[in-house]
Amino acid sequence: MRPVTILFTLVLLAAAAVEVVGAAGCEVPPGIPITRPGPEGVPTKISVGVYMIDLRQLNDTEQSFDTDFVLTLIWEDSRLAVVGSEPSLVGCSVALEEIWDPRVVILNDRNLEGKFDSPVIIEESGTVRYAQRYQGELTTPLDLREFPFDSQFLRLELVAAGYSPEEVEFVVNPEIGGRSENLTIADWTVRAKGEVVIEPLYLATQKRYIPRILYKLEVTRNRGFFVIKVLIPLSLIVLMSWAVFWINPRYLPAQVGVSTSAVLTLIAFQFSLGYLLPKVSYLTRADQFVMGSALLVFLAFGEALLTASLADRDKSELAHRVDAGSRLLFPLAFIVVVVASFVF
Repeated sequence: MRPVTILFTLVLLAAAAVEVVGAAGCEVPPGIPITRPGPEGVPTKISVGVYMIDLRQLNDTEQSFDTDFVLTLIWEDSRLAVVGSEPSLVGCSVALEEIWDPRVVILNDRNLEGKFDSPVIIEESGTVRYAQRYQGELTTPLDLREFPFDSQFLRLELVAAGYSPEEVEFVVNPEIGGRSENLTIADWTVRAKGEVVIEPLYLATQKRYIPRILYKLEVTRNRGFFVIKVLIPLSLIVLMSWAVFWINPRYLPAQVGVSTSAVLTLIAFQFSLGYLLPKVSYLTRADQFVMGSALLVFLAFGEALLTASLADRDKSELAHRVDAGSRLLFPLAFIVVVVASFVF
């Protein structure tokens, strides 16, 4: 079954369930146990599927992303199956707290909102299906040292709160998971359908483990925007500052005019970078390039003052030799800045 078909089936199933509740007024019969189903010592298997409908925005500073996804949980509870003519919950949509559930909690939830009021459907065999559509914000740890050539893993972390791995076991169900091919996030490219890791989470304060399942979706930043808006303009400012190497050192006003224009342009450009560069406490690759470029611009300004001073003291020949050497040294230094920033 295609993922899109699965998604719409889940949505329609949940919507139809709400209609059934309103029409038939299904109520939980007295005596329905809310203890864990299955024999003691055998974990209850929870089949889990996550279908990513959309990704809208990844916030570098907040270390979070806006998402829209469907979480599906399936487990067996034979106590809810149809037995003879006894009243049952088959075909009803009920609230999760009215029956036993694995108490699945989204650990990195920041501002999620569930869209279905009664997301649980019970089948004749006792199979319980929970399908909830979530929209909102999730937190995710980001390492931005490679910015703007970085890749990140967006995380969705689920745990069965209150149970041990011996009581509840998560199982990945690929038939009810996947992602949409048309995501609206503009500045990132989703590289794969996602990775799933199932491993217990250790609670140090309680000195025990709880079941955990971790969904990771790899995304790669679209670097073209930063190359065009940051790297190329900054490189042109650096090249502009080198014009002083071809101006006669005796023409001090011309040299100072070009150098100060390059410095002021650089300062104004750095102010405009405030909304483009991530606000983190460590240096990214883009930060290294900006700092290296700024250093070269100010060194070119210092070189202009030096050659002007030499020419003023009748050392024009030495000043010309300094200019000639700078024409070779500064491009080499710029290459070193580029390599150090984006290669090593």
